[in-house]
Amino acid sequence: MKFMSKLVVLFSAFVLMSFSNISLAADFSANTKQPVLQAALNKLEDMNNRKVLDVIQGQNSTNQPIKIMFRDLAVLGFGTCEAVTSKTKDGRLVILISSNYKTAPVEAIACLIAHESVHHQNTKTYEEEVKAWTTEVQTWVAFTQYNPALKVSDSKLVKRLNYLSKLYAKDGNQMTSIENLIANNPAYSSLKRS
Repeated sequence: MKFMSKLVVLFSAFVLMSFSNISLAADFSANTKQPVLQAALNKLEDMNNRKVLDVIQGQNSTNQPIKIMFRDLAVLGFGTCEAVTSKTKDGRLVILISSNYKTAPVEAIACLIAHESVHHQNTKTYEEEVKAWTTEVQTWVAFTQYNPALKVSDSKLVKRLNYLSKLYAKDGNQMTSIENLIANNPAYSSLKRS
């Protein structure tokens, strides 16, 4: 009988220790119902990226949670874009991520969300775009510093992020080369400069 009591106590202690290592995922159901996108938001939470998450959860120009979903952007006229931020007819913000990236690592998807979070004011300026790309690259650098294995992927999105992070590092964590990419990209030719 003493053996059974000890076994029960040991088992109970094991169960309690196991649950103490489980972190509860934040609730992002107001932003998306898609598990992959919720996982990406949880990765931002794990990295304590409050600046991005606060905007996503409602501290933005609309004071409402931003909806996030995958869409075929080519059908919507944004075929060369990885993601876009738009306003719905009722004034809500929505981030549309290219459905081509549904199978990309969630950390890479999180970087797109971080980028698009900057566009919540929708000023359409060159400076806003530079800030968005900076946020995206810095988010990828943080993820890959924590987990360098993320860099090894056949994902088109990861390859893009690796390229941008190399430019960023080459420029001494400045945005010079990336600013040139933006300035020379026809998609951004209509951006105002502040």
